[in-house]
Amino acid sequence: MNRKPTMKELVTATQLSRATIDRVLNNRPGVKARTVETVQRAYSNLLVAAADEVSSERSLHSEKFAARFGVVVQAGAEYNESVQSAADRIQDKLGNQGITLDLVSCSDVDDDAVVQLLIKQAEHTDGLAVVAKNTPVINAAIQKLRQQGKHIVALVSDLDPEARDAYVGINNRAAGQAAGFILGRHLQREENPCVAVIVGTLSYSCHDDREIGFRAQIRKTLPSVQVLEVVSGNDNTEQTYHAAKELFSKAPNLCAVYNVAGGNAGLASALDEYAGLVRPVVVTHEVNNVTEKLIREEKIDYILTQDISQLLTVTAEKLTALVMQQPVSSQTCLPIEIITRFTLPAG
Repeated sequence: MNRKPTMKELVTATQLSRATIDRVLNNRPGVKARTVETVQRAYSNLLVAAADEVSSERSLHSEKFAARFGVVVQAGAEYNESVQSAADRIQDKLGNQGITLDLVSCSDVDDDAVVQLLIKQAEHTDGLAVVAKNTPVINAAIQKLRQQGKHIVALVSDLDPEARDAYVGINNRAAGQAAGFILGRHLQREENPCVAVIVGTLSYSCHDDREIGFRAQIRKTLPSVQVLEVVSGNDNTEQTYHAAKELFSKAPNLCAVYNVAGGNAGLASALDEYAGLVRPVVVTHEVNNVTEKLIREEKIDYILTQDISQLLTVTAEKLTALVMQQPVSSQTCLPIEIITRFTLPAG
């Protein structure tokens, strides 16, 4: 039921006294016809306004927010699988909020193929979350989509600031520093220790930042450590195996390995064939089906990771805020988790 206009509202609308309005509302004599008409018109207008207000409130409460966000992941197969699993775990929760995640992933493809995926996803989604290489081709395509009104959030590995609205993920330089601290503690009593750093490709900002942080920490705390040249594994198991095996053959005194990327099954296979007296300490990134198996088998020792379910949830919240034209922070850094085989998350 619509509420009736109050006396205060009628006084404001007509600029008449309460007594005069009361006489009109109760059909009492002694009021001019023009005054009666003024009160009645104001009363009717206020009734209509009240009805519109109630209708708007009902519409606001009855309308359920609905949005579809695209997620494009350009990474190694093991990481792509872990993102898909996380998306499946949180889809019901997001669905209750009216949000759908439409995820596509790719590995071992060129930048032009990634651009085509981005364009295709943009056609039927309200915003995009992107894990991709920070290359001129990809940045230009994403920046163009943003200029066309599409909201963009970079995940895990940042893109050029002008190409995206926000970044969500760990502080990758800090993660590299953490790896340097861990291995530094292991190697502090070694004489002229040697460490290998394996990078998928420096086209990923996260790989670049992790290596920079690692080298800076080692240089600061253990200047005697020899850090071997970066090896390209391209997040690919076979490529990582061959690249690591070639490097290890030239490093008989290898004490540790820091893998900033994927391809961990290939790295483990190369270490199985390593001829050194002691198996090197290994630090890598991201808990997934491959790294969980390897850490349980003691073929890697530490995993620096982030909660991918949290990553996608925060990203959905940020894209929702952007769609609703609410302000968002340009960078949200998630906690860096350091995992051993004793502290693997349940499930």
